[in-house]
Amino acid sequence: MPVYRIALPAVLALSLPMARAETGTVVPTVVVASQRADVVSKIDRKVYRTGADLQSVSGTAADVLNNVPAVDVDIEGNISLRGDASVTVLIDGQPSGQMQGAARAGALMGMSSADIEAVEVITSPSAEFKPDGTGGIINIITKKQHKRGSSGQLITSVGNDGRHNGSVSGSYNTGALDLSGTLGNRQDWRRRINDNQTGAPGAVPVLTHQIQDESSERWSGKGALKYTPNPQQSMGVTLDYATRSDQRSLAQQTIAPDAPLYQRFGSGGGPRTDGGLALTLDQKFALPGEALALYAAHSHSSEENLIDYTTDRNFDQVVYDISRFSSAYTRPVGESAKLKAGYEVEYDHNSFNNWNSSATAANHFRYRLAINAAYVTFSSRHGALEALGGLRFEQADIRTLLRDSGDRSTQRYRKLYPSLNLLYTLNDAESLAFGYSKRVKKPDPEDVNPYINAADPKNLRQGNPALRPQVTDALELAYRHEAGAISYSATAYYRRSQNGDGEVLQPLANDVVLITKVNLPTIQSGGVEFGASGKLAQGLSYNLSGNVFYNEINGQQVLGGSNHSDLGLNGKGTLDYQLAARDRVQLGFNYRGKRLTAQGYVMPFNVINVGYRHQINEQCTLVATLSDAFNTQRQRRIYATPTFNGSYARHQLGQVAYIGLAFSFGGTRKAKDTEFNYD
Repeated sequence: MPVYRIALPAVLALSLPMARAETGTVVPTVVVASQRADVVSKIDRKVYRTGADLQSVSGTAADVLNNVPAVDVDIEGNISLRGDASVTVLIDGQPSGQMQGAARAGALMGMSSADIEAVEVITSPSAEFKPDGTGGIINIITKKQHKRGSSGQLITSVGNDGRHNGSVSGSYNTGALDLSGTLGNRQDWRRRINDNQTGAPGAVPVLTHQIQDESSERWSGKGALKYTPNPQQSMGVTLDYATRSDQRSLAQQTIAPDAPLYQRFGSGGGPRTDGGLALTLDQKFALPGEALALYAAHSHSSEENLIDYTTDRNFDQVVYDISRFSSAYTRPVGESAKLKAGYEVEYDHNSFNNWNSSATAANHFRYRLAINAAYVTFSSRHGALEALGGLRFEQADIRTLLRDSGDRSTQRYRKLYPSLNLLYTLNDAESLAFGYSKRVKKPDPEDVNPYINAADPKNLRQGNPALRPQVTDALELAYRHEAGAISYSATAYYRRSQNGDGEVLQPLANDVVLITKVNLPTIQSGGVEFGASGKLAQGLSYNLSGNVFYNEINGQQVLGGSNHSDLGLNGKGTLDYQLAARDRVQLGFNYRGKRLTAQGYVMPFNVINVGYRHQINEQCTLVATLSDAFNTQRQRRIYATPTFNGSYARHQLGQVAYIGLAFSFGGTRKAKDTEFNYD
């Protein structure tokens, strides 16, 4: 009999940053949780800054991203932008092995938000960026030390069920030589409950209930060296390494009509390692603004999982190797224009090894991707109008091999990807922006693997080697008003995709279903994204963002699918009330509306968070939070076709309370306002 546990912890968070500037002045900083993001609007992106001094202690990168407008992260760590799950995630503007494929969700849920300085949301990327990700690009900017002198920071927190995390970082900057490093540790525990129902319309459904507990511990380290021998030249090297160990236990039972009860129990897990090396060279020339930037990097990620079930044994291994070289030349043209040209090469060597004791064959799948790309962008400013246009040419070669059967596949295509961004400043507070870009979604390696993964014998998964890249044309028009403490914006957008991919479910014999992906002829979506922040009354402030969207899917060629469309709404925001000079209350919400799929839809859900802050004195702050106050963090996917119906529900136990204390040391400066973080 599964044991249910309700988590209601108390957390004591202590933070002691240490900073020693060249003058020897000690600058204290209190760190308890995420600083609400400041928004900086640029011609092709929005930058949500988490603040120079305040960082989250107990949160993850997934927590931070889920608070960013237009970005959603589900309970399993999958990320989407304006409802589109095809998103490219960069770290400091560069791709990383840990942000590739299905493993990205775990990486986002394991990465500490204390390392994040800002998040860039790029929904209309210029030709300078890779065209991958039909939804756009999310660039995670990590924290760096820019001032001369030496500095360091220590962050630590503890929680319920063995949760804890901490990090220590330091830097030394002489101007010519800049050394920095960080070391972090995080331990987490999560419980997920899955309830599935499948069957023919009108028939008694097959019921599956599963409970999974997962504990993980992650160690991460990063070191960087930058040498600037003169104002015209700099070179650098960055090393990063992370290791994570996961342990899982699960209980599953399936009840089917006219069939015996199916039960299985399992436990196991495995390690994951991520490592990377990057080299940079920046050269400035005699002409002001003329520069050459060279970048070379290699990243390696490996993950293994061995689960022993009462019915069988399952092993999975995934290896990502990414090598990349890029060069970019920038030259000013006149006084108000700039030309930029670049060339990029990327090689991805990915391996997937699976076996199951009940299967007749193992899986040794190899995926190779080679990309050669060249781009040019031209930016100019004429009075109130700023323009950024570009064109990118890319050749992609994809080769796959299923070693056990010898099955091979090859795809090669050459495409042009134009982009155009315009920004017109109406006055000091108002502006209009326009963006167009052509994007592509290349199939993930797992999506083209023909091997049938039987890790769950009742829910099989298989890739589709014939899956084609999805190509999307994206348009958007935005109005922005920013004046002092009051700001609001509205962005109308439209996307049309060819060969869009969708996940489909096919019933098999013996109460088994097969989940795979297929191409859809066309997908159209559009909507209006809005945001506003300001004050409603004395001591009462708000921050609101949302997305009213329209989806249209042509799914007639999918098993049981049809053409259908729908309107939906996503919204998130916070309401802050200053009770007294030392007391503040915050109410936060996150609502995700109904969204269509090829064979049905995903149900809406909402999460409510509550927080309270009391400034005990100038050096001590008390913070209390309650996340998912009404235990509503559930995700439910509905399949509705003429031949079968299905319901897949995922629930992550919430209602987690935190109580934290923050202390500042080494000075008389008042601790800055402590923001709320909900794990």
